[in-house]
Amino acid sequence: MKKTSILLTLVVGFGFFVCFPYIFILLTDLLNLPVYNSIFLKALGIFLMLTGSILIIYCSFIFKFIGKGTPVPIEPPKTLVEKSLYKYTRNPIYWGYFSLILGEFLIFGHILLLFYFLASILFVNIFVIFYEEPQLKNRFGQAYLDYCKKVPRWL
Repeated sequence: MKKTSILLTLVVGFGFFVCFPYIFILLTDLLNLPVYNSIFLKALGIFLMLTGSILIIYCSFIFKFIGKGTPVPIEPPKTLVEKSLYKYTRNPIYWGYFSLILGEFLIFGHILLLFYFLASILFVNIFVIFYEEPQLKNRFGQAYLDYCKKVPRWL
């Protein structure tokens, strides 16, 4: 992985998983919106964050060793990845992202984090459909179209 890809991953990850949630926590407090406090949901949130982190790291290794690239658009995979978790869903790394964000909501309990989670699902879905999938179709052609017929986008 190139230093540029690593740096971009760290900057974007810090923004999406630290800065944005922090802003939504501050806004929840500023607007005096509901905050819950449940030890069970906090434990579930920790589990989801750990699971999401492991999923993201695992998928990144799959991209590196099978795809000969990274999940970062500046160093995309050179080979279509259809193995491992990618046999069951075309976007397992996004499942990891969603797990992290939902985990943050469950841990901190600030209602705007729930809206951030839902907005992230909407944004990623739009990004995947209108940007990522056309790029993959252009890069991998019929192999990608065949893969799309066999493997669902999400579930």
